[in-house]
Amino acid sequence: MEETSPDAPAATPLPLDELHLAFGARHTEVHGRIVPADFGDPAAEYRALRDGAALLDRSWVEHLVLTGEDRQRFLHGQVTCDVKALAPGQGTYGFFTTAKGRIEADVVVLATEDRLVLELPPGLAAPIAARLEKYVIADRVEIARPATVVTLALVGPEAEAAVNAWATPDGLPCEAWEHRPVTALGQPATLLRHPRLGVAGYQLLLDGASAEEVAKALLEDVPGIRPVGFSAYEMLRVEAGVPRFGDDFGPDNFPQETGIDEAVSYTKGCYLGQEVVARLHYRGQVARQLRGLVVAGDQVPAPGTELSLEDRPAGAITSAAWSPALGRPLALALLQRRAFEPGTRVELSGGVEAKVRSLPHS
Repeated sequence: MEETSPDAPAATPLPLDELHLAFGARHTEVHGRIVPADFGDPAAEYRALRDGAALLDRSWVEHLVLTGEDRQRFLHGQVTCDVKALAPGQGTYGFFTTAKGRIEADVVVLATEDRLVLELPPGLAAPIAARLEKYVIADRVEIARPATVVTLALVGPEAEAAVNAWATPDGLPCEAWEHRPVTALGQPATLLRHPRLGVAGYQLLLDGASAEEVAKALLEDVPGIRPVGFSAYEMLRVEAGVPRFGDDFGPDNFPQETGIDEAVSYTKGCYLGQEVVARLHYRGQVARQLRGLVVAGDQVPAPGTELSLEDRPAGAITSAAWSPALGRPLALALLQRRAFEPGTRVELSGGVEAKVRSLPHS
């Protein structure tokens, strides 16, 4: 969650904001979007994520659509992941990197019969579209930002049963990033198996015109589905050790510093920044890396809290949340090499101790 300066652009609500308010949402701001912080009971919402079926509105993400005969070959040369190998119904996760190998954005790429759908962090659809347009020369590629896409995540161990209660797919997607068309309570949608939600879950992509009707019916007519807000989801995300662009890594980081190994292919052809990224990989050395922290005491530290080891700077916390599972604070932190070995004990400013863990938290 973030605060804004008086000169910052006004935050914008999610497309389903009125529905959220009708279900008792209290708001917070996340990267320029007004989102539900909770629906009155964050603890119960966390339990729904962990033990039941929860509905989380992730419409803070943005989308681009690439069409044209050269779309896969073109995008393959722009991102760290293997796009050329995708068949319709498959997807992948990777990074856009700069010529110097630093992360410009993370991206989910979904392939259909006639297009590639890109999911991007909030505020980055326009900059990434401009970057792609710059590299379209003789390529038969068109880049467009679609009309409103509502992105609903169905998360938790009972999510599959909940999906089966209302969707009519030709079999549910099982593999990571696998997706297919479904009829969701009479409305066309895309159902995606999403591996980066913290626990097992799906993501439903809906046209803005039908999304409110579907979301309302899910919450009112399908037993066991509970609306959840950002606060409960942050507990789950930090517990699971899932880093997020803009909070835990960003334009100052190389891909290897995130620890998300599956986001980079080292066997594909060239892409912008590939030489630097490959050099770091084969040398096997990065100056810092994301790790988990188990924090002593009962105070959740603020992002940006500095860390030290033997009275020398060792890094900083990037995200933190109370962990109901452990009964203590957990954090993600970008640590210097001398401090990122699991088991190392670092100190927060103020003298509180924290123990370093590998990600995902284990």
